[in-house]
Amino acid sequence: MIKTDLETLPISRSEFLQLEIFKNVSFESLAGYLLGCKTVTVEAGELLIDPEHPQRRLIVLLSGLMEVKMQAKGGNFSDTIQPGHCAGEMSIFDNIKPSAYVFAKEKSRLLIIEPEMALAMINASHDLCLNFLHMLSQRIRNNNRVVCEEEYHIRCIEENAKVDSLTGLHNRRWLEDMYTREINRSNAGNFKLCAFMMDIDHFKHVNDTYGHLAGDQVLIAVSKTIVDCLRPSDMPVRYGGEEFTVFLPGTSTENARVIAERLRASVERKDIQLPSGETIHATISVGFTERIEGDSVRSIIERADQALYHAKENGRNRVCLNIGDNNMFLF
Repeated sequence: MIKTDLETLPISRSEFLQLEIFKNVSFESLAGYLLGCKTVTVEAGELLIDPEHPQRRLIVLLSGLMEVKMQAKGGNFSDTIQPGHCAGEMSIFDNIKPSAYVFAKEKSRLLIIEPEMALAMINASHDLCLNFLHMLSQRIRNNNRVVCEEEYHIRCIEENAKVDSLTGLHNRRWLEDMYTREINRSNAGNFKLCAFMMDIDHFKHVNDTYGHLAGDQVLIAVSKTIVDCLRPSDMPVRYGGEEFTVFLPGTSTENARVIAERLRASVERKDIQLPSGETIHATISVGFTERIEGDSVRSIIERADQALYHAKENGRNRVCLNIGDNNMFLF
């Protein structure tokens, strides 16, 4: 603090009436209490409230600007306090050390009210008490809004982290969560569930011949075809590279065979236009299996993958069922 005003009253009636914290408060009702307060002028950057060295007092900003800074595990929070508002009131009410640092953001003039005097002023003025309640309720509302917005952004970030940016399908991070839930649900209720593993045939040849941008177009086209051939309840995932997997809840082996064949045929018929303007075609191989008692995500996907390998080993552009114990049926 670099300067203390020595007026009989630290602030004038006109200045008092301009302060938001004293809105609707009679100047005469608090004039006697103001005699025990003081005003000070501080330079920009001066620390006014320090949680490490707490000093209980109410600071009313008369002119200038104050900044509130709080450090937490989730990051740093900052806000500003405008003239007419105050800082330090929470520590006066609950007698707990401050949770945030308060600085003078620019050269500022402050009214300093000691805690006993602040409580006496609140006790003397019903309107002042209402002003504090209003101010605190507004801060709570604003904090709730900030929390809700942050939670929304976090959910968006988490959701985006579970989506493959190229194809728009969910990725393996999403798979680990949702497939585990679905396999547990199906095991617990003994519900039917089938799993697909699919692979784009000769995908490396596409990249080597037409380039990686063409390969991306093939991935996008195949992904869209997969989605178009499935039901809303089915769960397609880009497993990695040119591989895809799907969980089909409530689906029997026979129905899964029909869906797999529809997928295979739809991809084979699809015209895929490359960035060069050239049109090519792609094919997929599909391996699938039905859930058996005690299956885990890993075990059912491994059986579907074995069926996929068998389909590729037997000509590609084919569908293969693995019923377990390495019993394969090609279609």
